[in-house]
Amino acid sequence: MDLRKRRSMQLLWRALFDLMTEKKIGFSKITVDQICEKGMVHRSTFYKHFDDKFKLLEYGVSQLMEPYWDIPLEKRILNPFVWSNQFFEGSEADQLIRSQQNDELFFDCMHTFSMRFLKKDALRYIQNAKTIDIPDDLLAEFHVSTMVALSEWHRKNPHQASWVQMDQYFNRLVNDHIFDAK
Repeated sequence: MDLRKRRSMQLLWRALFDLMTEKKIGFSKITVDQICEKGMVHRSTFYKHFDDKFKLLEYGVSQLMEPYWDIPLEKRILNPFVWSNQFFEGSEADQLIRSQQNDELFFDCMHTFSMRFLKKDALRYIQNAKTIDIPDDLLAEFHVSTMVALSEWHRKNPHQASWVQMDQYFNRLVNDHIFDAK
């Protein structure tokens, strides 16, 4: 990717991020014009790189999540809440999530992105594990859906369970034997 394109994409992402975190504007209320104005990027340049603000958000979230994939796969799969909490605590991703607590559209987007990113992760793990007689992609979908459902429950009930307890709930729900090593 050429330097100008990368620079424009980063300027647009930083503008969206700043609008959501510094200005505390909900993602659902932010317009492409606001993003372009904040990033000092022409609207036509925005559309050269992104179809809409949802694609920009996805791009930005994937940038924020890059270091997460350095956590060993087994840890991300078997104890997703403890490790995610360690990753997110104090990060820009955490700042973004906290700033958007009341924006359901933002969380709908995050669930969609999470499902896609985490399903690839789960599939990689499943392919190296002894699994039950269920297609790998269905098993990965179940695994990730459970993680997302628990995350949503915890977001709405933050003082009900610790991250360790969330991992315990998760492992009880997904049958520990699904991911036993071969």
